[in-house]
Amino acid sequence: MNIEEKIYDYSLSHYNNVYKLTKERLEAEAMDKPHNSILSDSKKKEIENLAQLEAIKTTMTDGRLLFPDDIPLLWNSIYKAHLYRKSGISDPEVVANAIAAAQSWKAASGHAFEYMTKDLATLAFHGTSIRFILQKDLNTLLKANELANEVRDISWLKEQVKTDNFDLYAVNDVDDKTYCFGCVQCKTSIRDRVSRDREISSTAMSAYFWSISIVLDGTYLSTPKYRTMVNGGESPFLDNGWHGMYDLSGCYPVDRIYALDVQFDLLRSHAIQAKDAWLKQRQWLDRTWRAK
Repeated sequence: MNIEEKIYDYSLSHYNNVYKLTKERLEAEAMDKPHNSILSDSKKKEIENLAQLEAIKTTMTDGRLLFPDDIPLLWNSIYKAHLYRKSGISDPEVVANAIAAAQSWKAASGHAFEYMTKDLATLAFHGTSIRFILQKDLNTLLKANELANEVRDISWLKEQVKTDNFDLYAVNDVDDKTYCFGCVQCKTSIRDRVSRDREISSTAMSAYFWSISIVLDGTYLSTPKYRTMVNGGESPFLDNGWHGMYDLSGCYPVDRIYALDVQFDLLRSHAIQAKDAWLKQRQWLDRTWRAK
């Protein structure tokens, strides 16, 4: 059995097991509520969405430790496992035409990657005052007036939430106060909406926030165009587009593109540096700032 077959066997088994167990648990919890003798179609759909999100996230999170050198292949194998469950089709050429299944993957996989990144960062940041939080969690803090940022920051952050510009936010707790100091884009592929994401990141750096992107598959970083979009240096991208781009596939690290280890050790170090810069010398946390 070659590595591709081995990874697919793992993905298919783990995905289906997690999906089944999560779905059964959520259905039991829903049925256990008073006056619930039957689940509505909308509730069944909600449970399916939550179960497949958990299956994608958990299979990827666990699999990255088993196959640390084959992250893109692992993600593609989970994709195939997901399509097989949704469509019942195993032939890759036929699966490619299973439009409903593909759309389901697109909707679930992006959110799963966000949750996975948040979970892995939580483990990596243990012992620090730093956390990655989801956009919805930042929105909750904003609505409750629980962020200690200045008024200008609050106004800017509300606009980012309103327009879904970032997937995660980096916050820091100091003396029982919470400050948001960073904005994070989570991308399964660098190619997806990269021009828009670069522009959004630039506005964050101009507002003196740490702005980074975490990428699952950085294959497109092999081309000069995409490397320049990150690092700058050539027209029309004279300036860098992010403070750093962290690639889990680790294929083409150069300048501000970093190969991200599965333990997130490098990201932990850079987050601490960015937090310190934001707190102590924020005016220096402009586009040119670079983690050591």
